Amino acid sequence: MPADSADQKSEIKHGKGSKRFLWSLAIILLLLFTAWSGLWYYSYSTTQTLVDRIVAKEINGQKILTCHDQALGGYPVRLALDCSSYSAMDPATGWQVSGGPMQVYWQIHEPTRASIRTSSRLHIENAAIGQSLDVTGGMIKGSVLLAPPDHVQTVSLEAEEATLVSNDPFIGQSLGTVKADRLAFQLSPTAQSNSDIELSLEASELSIKQIPILNGEIKFTAIGGLDALMQDRNNPAALWLRQSGKIANIDGRLEVGQKTLKLTGDIAFNQAGLANGILRLRILNPSIETAKVKQTLSAERDGFNGPLTGLQLMGKPIRDGDLVGSEVKIKLVNGAMKAGFLPLGNLPPLR
Repeated sequence: MPADSADQKSEIKHGKGSKRFLWSLAIILLLLFTAWSGLWYYSYSTTQTLVDRIVAKEINGQKILTCHDQALGGYPVRLALDCSSYSAMDPATGWQVSGGPMQVYWQIHEPTRASIRTSSRLHIENAAIGQSLDVTGGMIKGSVLLAPPDHVQTVSLEAEEATLVSNDPFIGQSLGTVKADRLAFQLSPTAQSNSDIELSLEASELSIKQIPILNGEIKFTAIGGLDALMQDRNNPAALWLRQSGKIANIDGRLEVGQKTLKLTGDIAFNQAGLANGILRLRILNPSIETAKVKQTLSAERDGFNGPLTGLQLMGKPIRDGDLVGSEVKIKLVNGAMKAGFLPLGNLPPLR
C-alpha cells in the first residue's frame, strides 16, 4: 500500500475521532447548562414563592416587610432581589427598619445565607417611644444565616465610612455623633448552647464625643440571651436580667494612641442592672525594640495616655508578645469599678 494512502486514512480517522470528541463535549456542556438552568429556575421559583409569602404576611393588619418595585433575578450564579425602597417591622415591639434601594442575594450553592447590600441611609425607629437611630455609610452590608425551617442562626452587619446619629437624649449627650471608617457587628448562638448568644463588635477609627479615636474589637457571650430574646421581644433585657444576667468569656482588644488594651473576664448583672465581677485589663506599650518614635502627642488620639499610664503603674509587670506593660485587676461591685483602692467610676445600670 502506498505510504500516502495510509497517511490519508489515518488523517481521516483522526478527523472523525476529533469530531466525535467535540460533539460529545458539546452534548455534555449542553446537558450541564440545561441541568444548571433547571436548578436555577427551581431555586428562582422556590425563592419567589418564599418572598411573596413573606411580603404578604401581616400581623394584626400590619405588614412585616415591604419591598417596593421588587425584582428577582441574578441568573446564572445567584438569586438577587432588588427593592427600590424597603421597610421591615416587628409589630410585637414597634421597631421598624427602613431605607432603600437595597439588594438581597443568595448563592445557588448556599440558599440559607442571605446577603444584603445598600448604600442608602438605614433608619431604625420606634414611634411609640419616640426613639430613632440613623446609620449612613459608603456601603452597608448585612448577612443572615438561616437554619431550617425559619430559625435565624447568625446575623451580621457591617458599615464602611459609617455615621450613627440617635435622637435618644442620653446617647446624644454621652456619645454625640458616632463616626468610624468601619463598624461591624455579629450575633449568633454559641456552638456549646443554642440558648446563649455570642456577640462581637469591631471598629476602626471610631470617633465618639470627648473620647480619643479608638480601634479594636470585643466579643462576649450572653448566657441565656437567646432564650430571653425568643421569649420576650418587648423587653428581652429585663427577662434576661431575671433569668441570668451573666456575661462570660469577655475578650477585647483596643488600641488607644500608643497603648494597646486587652480585657478579659466575666461579669454578672443583678436584677437592678448593676454589674458585679472581676475583669483583667492589660495596658501595653510597644517594646523598646519595636517602638516607633513619635514626636508629639495629640488629644485626638492620646487623650487617655496620662490616666492609662497612671493605672499601668498599679499593675503587675507583664510581657505580651512584642508588647510590654502591666495587668490590672478591676473589681466591679454594684456597678462601682475599682483597681485596688483606686475608684474608676461607675457603670450605668443595664436596662
